Amino acid sequence: LLSADVRIGAQGPFKITANEVAIGLTMPHAAIVLCRHRLTPAAFNRAMVVAEVSSPDAAAAAGFLDRVVPAADLLETARETAAAVSQLDMGAHAATKLRARQDVLEELRDAIEADAAALHARSGAAPD
Repeated sequence: LLSADVRIGAQGPFKITANEVAIGLTMPHAAIVLCRHRLTPAAFNRAMVVAEVSSPDAAAAAGFLDRVVPAADLLETARETAAAVSQLDMGAHAATKLRARQDVLEELRDAIEADAAALHARSGAAPD
């Protein structure tokens, strides 16, 4: 969810959460990087530390979603958004996205390596 360029959610009795802590898992480094990049500081803390559960509207305010639409409009809104994005100059889009996210991508690469090292340490295997 947090890796997409545009995130559209449906209104309704849905729950959005980073539930790792709630189910007894330590949040992976890579997930922390993505959440820190997309969520507001206060929402990041609540999502990471206490696994706060959000409605779609609260998730949009927190940064999990960009916008929320009536469930009946979700597919059409997604199609319209995809059509609008497809009209962008893809070269400029890709280059700008890489430039805008360069720091996050570097931090994410480091986080993935840290997660892999931790996984290998727990399994007793040497990292590749």
